[in-house]
Amino acid sequence: MAPKLTQTIKRVALSPLTAVYALVIAVRHKLFDRGVYKSEAGALPTLVLGNIHVGGTGKTPHASYFLRILSEKLGGPEKVALLSRGYKRTSKGFFWVETDGDWRKYGDEPALLKNLNPSNPIAVCEDRIRGIKQIKKERPEVRVVILDDGLQHRKLLPTKSVFILDSDRPLKNEALLPAGNLRDLKSRLKTADAIVIARSKQGLKEEVLKQGLSLENIPVFTSYMQEEDFESAIKGKPRILAISGIAEPERFMDSLTSKWSVVRRESYSDHHMYSEKDVEGWLASIRNEKLDGIVTTSKDAVRIKPLIAYRPEIKMHSICIGVKWHEEEAVQQWLDQWLESTIFAQQ
Repeated sequence: MAPKLTQTIKRVALSPLTAVYALVIAVRHKLFDRGVYKSEAGALPTLVLGNIHVGGTGKTPHASYFLRILSEKLGGPEKVALLSRGYKRTSKGFFWVETDGDWRKYGDEPALLKNLNPSNPIAVCEDRIRGIKQIKKERPEVRVVILDDGLQHRKLLPTKSVFILDSDRPLKNEALLPAGNLRDLKSRLKTADAIVIARSKQGLKEEVLKQGLSLENIPVFTSYMQEEDFESAIKGKPRILAISGIAEPERFMDSLTSKWSVVRRESYSDHHMYSEKDVEGWLASIRNEKLDGIVTTSKDAVRIKPLIAYRPEIKMHSICIGVKWHEEEAVQQWLDQWLESTIFAQQ
């Protein structure tokens, strides 16, 4: 059955549940908008990144970019903190993320961001308001806090909010859960201070048109992902097992084929908790098919590394993705205007 036909049947079948989900979300937003549910600003200025897709828009590499660039503009990494809820972590409450600490205590994304930005204070707390207060109390030098997934956390009123969209999944073709892959209403984009269209391959006007956006006075930036350089001692394309437990895993695996001979693919759910059973299966594939190793994402590598620490037969290469901009100067100007505003002058 053709994918488009399958998608249409799914949307029709699940439309009653989607309608209920849409109503619940709309009522919740309305209660916050009218002040029935309270929103409050953080104890420090906040830059909140998020999306309305279920996942896979590249929030983590964008958060890493903003950590780095704001650290440069504000005079050092100690001035810029990141706060995450720590999705699927085993702990509760507020914790500082330690370099090479147990990722299960923090969640894989905060652990990865700390490894990429070791000098920046990075913390986890499910209560964003409390977390920001704790950061200000314990790290008084911090001037701004980035939140990597806080746009649905309406109790926090962001100083600046950035919605990240996916060029490969235009909003005009998407539907709310469970029929589609949107977790929030498209109308929420009107509340953004800026919009980023990630994985962009066309000009700004074409990308905006493809998304079906009709927004006024909201800056839109386009970015694309770039992998780290790869050098191999093996001639030709190394034969590998591709492993991915992220949203949209096939997109990652397809991207490997230019540099690697992908003999086998193993896809898992987003934030999958890898186990010894998984490792044994990979080891069997490596032996039986005489593979050169495994290749995975840097986020997956955080979860896999402890399991293969004493298994030298499993050679792992992780792909680190960075963000590049088509018009970085425009992004820099937008940030400069914010940093020059009175809110920072009062600190």
